[in-house]
Amino acid sequence: MKYIISILLIATSLIGKAEKYSFEKGIPTQFQVSENSQIELSPLYYKDGTKSLQWDYQSHSFLTLDAPLTLTPKTEKNYGITLWIYNEKIQNDSLVFEFLNEKQQVQYKFSFHLTAIGWRACWIGFEQMKGKKEDKNLTTCRITAPAQKGRIFLDRLTFPVKKMNARTTPDMQMPENNSLANRDLWHWCRLWEWEQYERPTTNNISLTSSDKKDLQKIAQRLTEYCQENLSKKFIKKASSLYEECHIEKSGNGYTGKPLVAPDEKTSQDITWQYIENMLSGFAADYLKNGNDQAKELYFNTFRYAINQGFAYGSGMGTNHHYGYQTRQIYISAWLMRNEIYQQPDKKEILDMLTYWSGIQETRKPYKEGRDELLDTWHTLLIPKVVAALLPEKETEQMCQMKQLSEWLSTSLCFTPGTLGGIKVDGTAFHHGGFYPGYTTGALGAVGSYIGFTLDTLYQISPTGRKVFRTALEGMRNYCNLQEWSPALGGRHPFSGRMEKSDIEAFAKLALAEKPEGKEFDPQLASDYLRLQTTSTPSGEFFRSKGCQPASNPEGFFVFNYGSAGIYRYQQYMITLKGYNTDVWGAEIYQKDNRYGRYQSYGAVLIMGNGHPVSRKGSGFKEEGWDWNRMPGTTTIHLPFELLDSPLKGTNMARSKENFSGSTSLEGKYGIFAMKLMERELKNFTPDFVARKSVACFGNRIICLGSGISNSNVNYPTETTLFQCALPAKYQPAVLEDSCTLRDPFGNYFYIQKGKPHQTEGLQHSFHNKSRKATEGKFLTAWIDHGKAPQNAEYEYLILLRPTEKERKEARQSYIIKQQDCQAHIVFDKLTQVTACSFFESYQNAKADLIQQADAETLVMYKKNESDIQLSICSPNLNIEEKTYTTSQPSRPVVKQITIKGKWNSTGNPQVKLQTDKEGNTLIQATCQHGQPQEITLKPVSQTE
Repeated sequence: MKYIISILLIATSLIGKAEKYSFEKGIPTQFQVSENSQIELSPLYYKDGTKSLQWDYQSHSFLTLDAPLTLTPKTEKNYGITLWIYNEKIQNDSLVFEFLNEKQQVQYKFSFHLTAIGWRACWIGFEQMKGKKEDKNLTTCRITAPAQKGRIFLDRLTFPVKKMNARTTPDMQMPENNSLANRDLWHWCRLWEWEQYERPTTNNISLTSSDKKDLQKIAQRLTEYCQENLSKKFIKKASSLYEECHIEKSGNGYTGKPLVAPDEKTSQDITWQYIENMLSGFAADYLKNGNDQAKELYFNTFRYAINQGFAYGSGMGTNHHYGYQTRQIYISAWLMRNEIYQQPDKKEILDMLTYWSGIQETRKPYKEGRDELLDTWHTLLIPKVVAALLPEKETEQMCQMKQLSEWLSTSLCFTPGTLGGIKVDGTAFHHGGFYPGYTTGALGAVGSYIGFTLDTLYQISPTGRKVFRTALEGMRNYCNLQEWSPALGGRHPFSGRMEKSDIEAFAKLALAEKPEGKEFDPQLASDYLRLQTTSTPSGEFFRSKGCQPASNPEGFFVFNYGSAGIYRYQQYMITLKGYNTDVWGAEIYQKDNRYGRYQSYGAVLIMGNGHPVSRKGSGFKEEGWDWNRMPGTTTIHLPFELLDSPLKGTNMARSKENFSGSTSLEGKYGIFAMKLMERELKNFTPDFVARKSVACFGNRIICLGSGISNSNVNYPTETTLFQCALPAKYQPAVLEDSCTLRDPFGNYFYIQKGKPHQTEGLQHSFHNKSRKATEGKFLTAWIDHGKAPQNAEYEYLILLRPTEKERKEARQSYIIKQQDCQAHIVFDKLTQVTACSFFESYQNAKADLIQQADAETLVMYKKNESDIQLSICSPNLNIEEKTYTTSQPSRPVVKQITIKGKWNSTGNPQVKLQTDKEGNTLIQATCQHGQPQEITLKPVSQTE
């Protein structure tokens, strides 16, 4: 028999209506209990408001929620229930949730284990539940009590949740709640899965004196790091935050502002950031000022967080990206470790720290397929080191450090496809693309680990260090001095730079690498001195050994995992950026980079000014920025409301064209080319196409466009030459003709084909996040192709701060041998280098060298007195699966060209030569990862 305890109805339950049940003013009438139990409102614990629903139960009594619901295949996949449960006593038993049909038959069910004290989240979707699942017409949710009498508290109950969080997290209470079964790439929500990995055994392990010295050495270095990085700015604020949270002891736990994950947060709640700030402030106050009250509040805060569910074995409903809000907790805990050891509940504190560090993942070797490596390194690597060294037993420290070292060493590999991690060209991936904004900090954390473990048993393997070096040197090459260009900025186009820790990583790796018996790697040390503009102990050491700052990188660097090329000349860095089927063009979120559609439409961005060189110093400033006019891009100039992202969520559009990327010759010269096309989305023009190329020689950058076509009759199509925020001391230039322009920094633009326009003065725009109106003074120039152009073209030359002689000879310094939709072929007279972008299959029996070439091939060559230096590249990564992220690797692509005459070559097994029946040479190059294949051709003697 059932009876109703309360007659107060908080809300009317309708079929299928999402209902959040409140336990503040009374018990909703939908809740009923069996005769041998009772429910009441309680202020003893709460997770919402100031009260929860207390259920005193007897053996196997039950509580029911009458909430009619009819499921469909679609709603069964998305619907579920969320609530929080407070358990006062650990027991080896469970609550059983059952969803009944009209005949009181169980259709769906799950268990919630009562294996912890405190608040724990109970989030689960119908798809993850067990049961017959035959009748979709449900009437009741029934909760059956454990075998032993007791009580629990329920709060924050919503049913039905119409869209379960995609990252609902399995944990100790609900280990089978695995909505992540098909999402092995997500690491945040896999803590409980990793916790099941076999723990390292410390039986029969004894440490040598050398082992102990290594651990002590790491501990000392970690202490110095934590002392330097402990956030002291929260000392004054910590107490006010504590008072704001109203933390009070209650029952066997605490009350206060509910601690929840950000996905669940309301204005009445706090997230991990509050806990981090309080713990940092109290620890700093105690350690710096000797404030014993701060020590007491430190542990009160810790216990409150654990009681609220930030504890061992808890998933908190969903916990993704928690690492960004918990790093300082581990720094404070390491410095407070001796005080933690003295606490009666030290096990709960240490278990919590170990669990949320994710170090249990390292109990098994690194497994290919992990996606968010940059996030893991950035936010959890230092916590993993802390967790590894926190045990009081040195044998446990040794085992955990050994496993962490092996895991990190093997995670420093070249990851396949578009998975996160480091690529063979030095790019680092996150969100399925080349993303310096996440590389920074991640590389810094790895560098810190290298510093901690220097000259110990636990240092990263030589192979791991080699891969890491590739990423560091890649960042060195695409940053000037410490910043990358807006085209590489992802959803943060005007922010982001190398962090202090990234720069320090050069020094740490230099000390770890000791070529030929040297004390450190001289090249890495020189790079460090160039990047580190202030005095540091590492810098002084390197200088004392005769090391000098490196010069600026020079040459052309191929980054085809980002559909990009970086050209470095003197103090300049030119970023060339496109997109294709494997590389997204822009990362656009609902509130980030709203207007950034054109980031990769063939951008040519010059950074070479500022003290030190920076985006802002080079004229890239968001206030007043015209988002239609990214330099070098060919775009349709839209009103900002039409340029704004048409999607409610993310927009990382890829092209349907494979051909976009770069190649180099001798590491000195390079070309970038792309088949530009727009996707079929709202406010886009799906028939908008163009063929674009950029060739780089010395201080000369030759930009070509052809086949520029679209049907947009409302707005003009343009190719932007430059857009520069005006520096304070800008002086307009006196130019020789209307087809010669100069940007504010002394770079000249010679327009050979196309109608140039220029404006100077105040520009009005909108902020990419807030849509707030902005303005700024700019000098902007572009080529106007008109509305709905058909096969329009352009040609212009950029001269980087030319001399007067170079300006006079500019137009005669190169020859365009072909410019159409088949190919762009440029011959640079000064270097004798020819750059070929073959968009389609090419044949020309009268050509002086290349007579045939496959479509979508980049070729560069230089004729010397006795040989020819030649490179062939397919920038296509050739990844089979086209999706957000994939572990499918870049596959080889064979590209073929035919050159006039008989030639031979040795030394590159990826390039094969044979003579055809006409006496010419057929060259087949196997390209992979978008990397060029380079050979030296020597003529076959006529006497052979």
